[in-house]
Amino acid sequence: MTDSFTTLVDQIRGRFAELTPQQRIAAAFVLRRPDDVAIVSMRTLAGHAGVQPVTFVRLARALGFESWEAFKAPFVARMRGKPDLYSVRAARLAAPEAGGNLAEEVLRAQLRNLEATRELNEESAFVAAAGAFERATTAFVAGFRSCFGPAHAFAYVARLFRPDVVLLSGLGGSLESELRAVSAEDVVVIIGFRPYSRETVIVSEHAAAQGATVIAITDSPAAPFAREAGIILTYSTEGPSFFPSLVAAWALSEQLLDVLVARGGTRVVEKLKSAEAQLQALGVFVPD
Repeated sequence: MTDSFTTLVDQIRGRFAELTPQQRIAAAFVLRRPDDVAIVSMRTLAGHAGVQPVTFVRLARALGFESWEAFKAPFVARMRGKPDLYSVRAARLAAPEAGGNLAEEVLRAQLRNLEATRELNEESAFVAAAGAFERATTAFVAGFRSCFGPAHAFAYVARLFRPDVVLLSGLGGSLESELRAVSAEDVVVIIGFRPYSRETVIVSEHAAAQGATVIAITDSPAAPFAREAGIILTYSTEGPSFFPSLVAAWALSEQLLDVLVARGGTRVVEKLKSAEAQLQALGVFVPD
């Protein structure tokens, strides 16, 4: 994400209260769907946002831009820009002139990521994802490299009330054989961020080819593995760290789990009771 884009996002949030009601709708939409701003027409944006095209022009002018194209430029630059190498970001972090309270700065960045992620996702997306889970015969979950953590945690917790959840790990080069079990009646959740793992694309393309519902939990709706997704949940990864932040990705996965439990009602509660009893019988936890 370029500095100009970050500055513009901060400007939109800072002046949100000053905008007209229609401009606020447009502003909220560009915050939720920044990739759309870069790749689709203003008329298409307006149709998706539920406002007139001229509203986006007025929004741009209200924020000090001469034209819609000038407003759009940081969004386009963000899409075209390549992420810095981890070593480059680490060098900036380790530079003597960096200074400041890094621990505090990192924490504040995580809080901003959580707030940005809240703005990026509407309740309807969680409802759609939960519905896909409920209709599915089997739920598959995939996340590779650093995203294996949130994917594994999601699968582990989900299996407490739904034993048919399957983690696609690719352990020992077995990803292709694991994917053979995916069918049109299933749902496949994929977690990833830029730069995107090759495996996420393999999983999404195979799942889509089988007719399964793909849910992408990603830093961008334009992610290669999100192209096949029927449902997209988006999170922010920004921060001073040399490595993209996954705090918001963990938060999204926990939100989805809680929605599933809330919708499942008594049936899910009974499943959890059964899982708890089994864990106790196996002596999994150390006594208090």
